Amino acid sequence: MSFSSDIKQELNKNSNLSNKELVKNELMGYLIAGNTSVIKGKEIRFSTESDYNINRFSKLLSNLAINHKIDVSRKNIYHYN
Repeated sequence: MSFSSDIKQELNKNSNLSNKELVKNELMGYLIAGNTSVIKGKEIRFSTESDYNINRFSKLLSNLAINHKIDVSRKNIYHYN
């Protein structure tokens, strides 16, 4: 496992979602990241290879009572020798 994956898992274990200000701030961190885009003013696309980030993003939205639906799209990578 990578260092960043270890840190993310550790934060998830210690994270208490009862403080709404911290939840909002963490969500804002996801939204201002370079891998997030807004489509037609109503759809948010968040690009990541990390299942942790997908689940965490969803937990943050749910915790703030933001109605959402998660669709996961995986790209196929082909490698030929």
